Amino acid sequence: MKKILLIIVLALVLSGICLVSPSCGTRTRAKGPDTLKVNTTALGADIIGFNGPTPVELSVCGGVITGIRALPNQETPRFFQKVLDSGLLDALNGKTPAEARSMQLDAVSGATYSSEALIKNIRLALDQVK
Repeated sequence: MKKILLIIVLALVLSGICLVSPSCGTRTRAKGPDTLKVNTTALGADIIGFNGPTPVELSVCGGVITGIRALPNQETPRFFQKVLDSGLLDALNGKTPAEARSMQLDAVSGATYSSEALIKNIRLALDQVK
């Protein structure tokens, strides 16, 4: 009986950690009620770049996008840097999520798989913001 109770308590504690941890791919609030961060690590685990998943974290504050950052991934650094240098992750800053959903984002030549995967993750994160 004690083992079952311990397992239940442990499961509740771990599920609570997952609900507030951005690494679980859930929506989290930070820095006040108007700030939302969406992490696609778990949500977009099946969105693959050239070498694996390419998660992002989308930040929205006051109803506008304040940043998108690439999270750790296995992409080839030389090619992934092309994506970062292209400004793809900054293209939506200052836009509302609704405006961002309607924008066309283009893949980066020379890093097509990586940039297409990032775009899909960005779209996935935007879909989580209502």
